[in-house]
Amino acid sequence: MIEQEVQKCVFMNDYKTKNYYKYFCVLCFSLFIGCLVFQMHVSNSTALKGKDFQELFSIKETLQKEIAYLKFEESTLSSLTYVEQQAYEKGFIEMQDSLLSIQDPALASR
Repeated sequence: MIEQEVQKCVFMNDYKTKNYYKYFCVLCFSLFIGCLVFQMHVSNSTALKGKDFQELFSIKETLQKEIAYLKFEESTLSSLTYVEQQAYEKGFIEMQDSLLSIQDPALASR
């Protein structure tokens, strides 16, 4: 009789430990699935952002090339030789007479 009680008690403890192991396994499995889903979500959002970054980087490169071209064009168009050439083409002539000299400021105060 005592032997049956001891076996019953051992069986109950074994049953409880099996239940703990079951709960622990279910908890670990659900935690693994949760981590897997989270990792997939993070990688997917990062991949989408990477695609956007690539598009923006290509747009940035295009704009930088355009800015460099415009700076070059601006430097050639604002050079004195170009301005003189355009002035001659438009009919301007080189000035022969000197400008009137500005009088002494002391005379202006009178």
